Amino acid sequence: MARRSIRLSFLVVLAVLFMAIGWVCAQDATMVLKDTETFKGLERPPVTFTHEKHAELYPDCVQCHHDYEYKDGKKANVWSGDGQACSQCHKLDQADKKMPLRTAFHENCTGCHRALEKESKKSGPVTCGECHVRGK
Repeated sequence: MARRSIRLSFLVVLAVLFMAIGWVCAQDATMVLKDTETFKGLERPPVTFTHEKHAELYPDCVQCHHDYEYKDGKKANVWSGDGQACSQCHKLDQADKKMPLRTAFHENCTGCHRALEKESKKSGPVTCGECHVRGK
């Protein structure tokens, strides 16, 4: 009976190790950010974005994914986890309090990267050409 438990434990540990190795060696899930419906005729190439890397840094998701409501003069994030495009709320030219789409992308991405740089932490690109890479 004890040998069976030891074997079973060994197999479980081995299975966990194989899963961990697969997770560590897995390629990052990348996305190409381009909203050709909103931005008619892109001036620069679309941005290749590594979602998995960002999800590891911000596991609660609300750093990027948000849905704000204003209650009693305060802004609260009420994001439910629904996958929706940024352009569903942010338009090219925004008439209400929301940021226009291009500004929202730039402020969220480069704003976060610059804040990390100020803290002397590893950061992502902050210039146009670093995000919008030509020749890809």
